[in-house]
Order: sequence, then structure tokens, then C-alpha cells
Amino acid sequence: MKRLILIAAVAAACGGGSKTQTATDHNRAGTGSSTLLVTGTITTSTSDANGPVTNFAVDLRDGAGAKVSSATVTVHNADLGDVVLVEGTAGSAHYTNSKAQIGSGDFTLAVTKGSDNVAGVTLGNPGGYAINAPALNATVPANQPLDVSWTTPATAKSVTLTTRDFTIQAPDMGAYTIAAANNPARTNQRVILTRYNEVEIAGGLSGSKLSVTCTMSVDPFIVQ
Repeated sequence: MKRLILIAAVAAACGGGSKTQTATDHNRAGTGSSTLLVTGTITTSTSDANGPVTNFAVDLRDGAGAKVSSATVTVHNADLGDVVLVEGTAGSAHYTNSKAQIGSGDFTLAVTKGSDNVAGVTLGNPGGYAINAPALNATVPANQPLDVSWTTPATAKSVTLTTRDFTIQAPDMGAYTIAAANNPARTNQRVILTRYNEVEIAGGLSGSKLSVTCTMSVDPFIVQ
């Protein structure tokens, strides 16, 4: 019996029996006054022409559907710090900001307008990742199955895989094989991979949510 207990303790210390970390595990719905409809998106990409970028956008409405202006909207990330979103046009209730960097940690959201507020919302970040295959400028056979693989720092809620001839939403398993029929000859083929997570905001009005997409691409490679 003592030997069995010791083996179990060693296995636990080494991570035995633990499940795979997922971005959704990090989600926290937060709290709030339940008087604001908060819909926000965070998009990260390494494929932007100007380099890595994280874009933030939040829209605010009240219970009657009217726009909520002059609010304080802040997204925090351990790598990016406090990112204060700015209402681009007075009265638009559309708050944005961007950073020329991609943060690896989770995102937290806080919104305040007088007594109306949302706080403690945490959105699990799927994290920066790499596409392992196909490789940039590689040549792969046409009309044969195409293996696409990528790293998964934290498993996303879903992944969307797109080429110039095919698109699919699938589980974030780190690999997907495109059928031969969807892999025709092309001299300028590409793969765009977008990993997704979202959290419903408990302290907001029904329909409030914050989502994140993390996008990478391989462009081009050759199919012949």
C-alpha cells in the first residue's frame, strides 16, 4: 500500500493524470452592474505587413440600445501592460487601440461609466504559436493530402484553417489534413490559421462577450 501511495505521489509531481491546458480554462466571466452591453474583440497577427500587431475594439450600449460614450475602457495584459481604449469619434461608443506587439498572457477587461461598470473579466489567450508545416516556399505534391501542423501553447476553443481553395473550422488539435481533392496545383498557395477563444461577460447585459483571434500564415508555398 505504501508503495502504491508513493508511486501516485511521484506521478502527481510529474504531472501524471493532468489534462491539457486550454485557453477556455483561463476564462473568468467577471462582475458588473448588468447595465452595459459590452462586445469586444482582440485580434493578434504576425502576418501584418508592418509586423506583429494586437488590435483592440470594444462597443458599448445601454439597456435601451443607446450608445454609451465617454467611458473608461481598459484591457490589461502582462506583456502589454494597461491598454486604454479611446473612443475614436465622439459619440460613436466604439473604443479602440493597438500595440505593435503580441502578448503571451491572458487579457483582462474593465469598463466604467459612472455607476455602470464591468470588472474582472478574463479572456484566456491561446498564445503565440508557429505553423510547422507546410514551410514557407516549400513544394508539396498536388492532388495529394496536405498535412498542416502547428503548435498549441494553450488549446483554443476552435481554429479556422484557410487556403486559396479550402476553408474549415475545426478543433485546435495542432494538426489537420486537407483532403487531396481540396489541394489542387498552385504556384502561390497559402495557409492562414486563426485560433479563437471567447468569454461571456456575466456583469454585462445579455449578449456581452469578449473574444480573441490569433492569426498566422504561410504565404507562399508551391503545390505541383
